[in-house]
Amino acid sequence: MRLIRRFLQVGPTQRHLLVRAMLALLFVRLWLPWVRLERLERWARRTAKRPRSLPATLWAVRTAARLVPGTTCLPAALVMQRFLAVGGHESELHIGVAHHDGRLAAHAWVTRHGEVMIGDDVPVAYATLLRWK
Repeated sequence: MRLIRRFLQVGPTQRHLLVRAMLALLFVRLWLPWVRLERLERWARRTAKRPRSLPATLWAVRTAARLVPGTTCLPAALVMQRFLAVGGHESELHIGVAHHDGRLAAHAWVTRHGEVMIGDDVPVAYATLLRWK
């Protein structure tokens, strides 16, 4: 009930953006195992002329990533980069690896002007293997 109440309290533009972010996360999660990396990159970096406020974009994608069950760092990072690009904001998507607890771990995150937009909740330092601007 609390989620529904909070959803109804935000403005219609924010509600629309949140629903779009949730649908995009579901789409990416279904699409991810079947598509080549180059296609994902083109999708995530696609720009359009729909200027959108940076705080609204960050709020929508971060909230959607928390609400959509099973969302991992890679789909969240891909959707964040896509939404930032469509909103007219430059960003970089990073995919990195680290040796953690005796095994190899991978992580994805998005930065904008050196600041992490999504994916900063991991305490391990990752070496970047791939970076998309």
